[in-house]
Amino acid sequence: MSEGIKVELEISALGQETVQAYNDSFRRHEIVRTRILPKETTLEQIEELVKDMMTEVKKDFEQPEQLLAKVTLRAKESNGVLEYLG
Repeated sequence: MSEGIKVELEISALGQETVQAYNDSFRRHEIVRTRILPKETTLEQIEELVKDMMTEVKKDFEQPEQLLAKVTLRAKESNGVLEYLG
């Protein structure tokens, strides 16, 4: 089995809401998680992880104006070889 890659998944939801006694109010909800995935993981499999996390955020924040995903892989080059960090 090949080495794993640390993948950071971040989902952010942002939207305006009405709160009594305030002129403007915005709400933000975020989830940030990491997973160690095999190098053979496909983009489609990562998309499924993102969709699952977005569904989780929508349970707490039903109609966000923005729902964003960020996926981060951390790596460095050492002697011509790409080494994944984590």
